[in-house]
Amino acid sequence: MKTQTIAIVGLGRFGASVGLALKKSSLQVTIVGHDKASEVMQAAKDVVGAVDKTEWNLRNAVTKADILVLAVPNSELELTLQAIGTEVQEHTVILDLSGQKSAGIKWAAQYLPQGHYIGAVPLYNAAFLADGRSAIETADADLFRNSVFCLMPSPTVDPQAVETAVNFGLILGAVPYFVDPDEYDQLSQGTETMPGLLAAAMFGALHKAVGWRDMLRLAGLPFAVSTTPLENSGDAAHTALQNKAATMRWLGAVITELQRMQRWIYDEEGELLTAYLEELQAERSRWLRQREKNEWVEMKTTHIPNQSFAEQMLGTFIMGGGKKEEDE
Repeated sequence: MKTQTIAIVGLGRFGASVGLALKKSSLQVTIVGHDKASEVMQAAKDVVGAVDKTEWNLRNAVTKADILVLAVPNSELELTLQAIGTEVQEHTVILDLSGQKSAGIKWAAQYLPQGHYIGAVPLYNAAFLADGRSAIETADADLFRNSVFCLMPSPTVDPQAVETAVNFGLILGAVPYFVDPDEYDQLSQGTETMPGLLAAAMFGALHKAVGWRDMLRLAGLPFAVSTTPLENSGDAAHTALQNKAATMRWLGAVITELQRMQRWIYDEEGELLTAYLEELQAERSRWLRQREKNEWVEMKTTHIPNQSFAEQMLGTFIMGGGKKEEDE
């Protein structure tokens, strides 16, 4: 079956960047966008050019989609799956790019009577990691290029749907990497949820301090960047409670590190504190270099087809009873 329509639900920087990557490819498809904010939909189409048309009604947006991309906040995923459940076509491949994988698989089984649900997360290109921007106007076709496309299909999903997801990731410019959903959820609590909670703790402590208004005059780039996760505070709270055990474990580890630095400062152990910070700075630089090279020792991959092949496969065959249309 020929892929004719790709729908993207959620048109923030993340979803709009997916649309721009698809537009940049040689795929000849119609990209339909939906967002609960009308001004975001308008910007996605008329300003950024990430979609061909928009649809204000969620169900109408997904009903004709051959591939459905969900780029909604974690806190909205369950309601979104519930709302679209009866509208998804039998052959539709649903790529859920939200950050809740185990819960997403459970909700998909509960609310989607048909279609092929696959959890996925495209990681940012290293060049975009520290810019701190989230507005739709900052969407970029290369946001995920030379990075990793994490795939977390359920054991029962059709292999052809997984192949479609792999090809979709290649079009974004990302290398496929299969991860266990539970493992991803455990690890992402540390990298995705902790920054939001730490930003809240730091901002809250300073906000309650005497002289807060004077601090506002002095606050600069480090404070602005480190508190950026507060822009997604609703998601941080939601994911923290979704996996309480992992959240408590990561919070405990962070508190231990803070207490260690507190003790060194109290005891005026400047050499220990300096050596510790320098060690961590070196590790962070090493991590950024690894992300830029996108070469991970732990990643085992087989032969990966090139992007043009992926575009061809995605454009001409998706789930459809195992039948291929003749090439036009």
